[in-house]
Amino acid sequence: MNVPVLIAVAGFVFVAVAAAIRAGLERRERARRLFQLAGRLEVGAVAALLGTLVVLGAVQILLRNAFHSGLLWADPLMRHIVLWLGAMGAALASAHMRHITVDALSRLLPASWKPARRLVVYGTTAVIAYVLAVAAVRLVVDERQFGDVAFFGIQTWVMQLILPGCFALIAYRSLLAIFLKWEPAEAGAEA
Repeated sequence: MNVPVLIAVAGFVFVAVAAAIRAGLERRERARRLFQLAGRLEVGAVAALLGTLVVLGAVQILLRNAFHSGLLWADPLMRHIVLWLGAMGAALASAHMRHITVDALSRLLPASWKPARRLVVYGTTAVIAYVLAVAAVRLVVDERQFGDVAFFGIQTWVMQLILPGCFALIAYRSLLAIFLKWEPAEAGAEA
């Protein structure tokens, strides 16, 4: 095996161990409150980004229609906010096990098969999300070499760092769902 593959495998093992530790901490009340606080902060960040996007869009519309001008940096910033909202929204949906699923077999399989189904579905989700995280890291590395500037002197690759982070978070939360035996209807609100 070559070094990049070993690093990727080690990263997945790290994510799995982190999910196992987090599942073990679930029994402790203080840890659970900390995880709930982190969940609320995540929702707050998404809400703040959405609010910023709406206000900035309204300001741009007002400036363009009323004053025939606009903020040069606003459009690239709004594009990156949309990217961040999409990535963070997907990660947030995985915290609640409310992400898009195509799981027709769940209705056909007997209840005794639920643990195996959960392992296959969430395990596959974790592996695919982690592969996407690795691909997103490669995207960020490539983008860094180009050196494009998004706005205010901030390079584009910095704004794209959200992608590998959120894909890794989705992988982590999928593994956590396996360890905590979460089903979509009973998933915890914090993770």
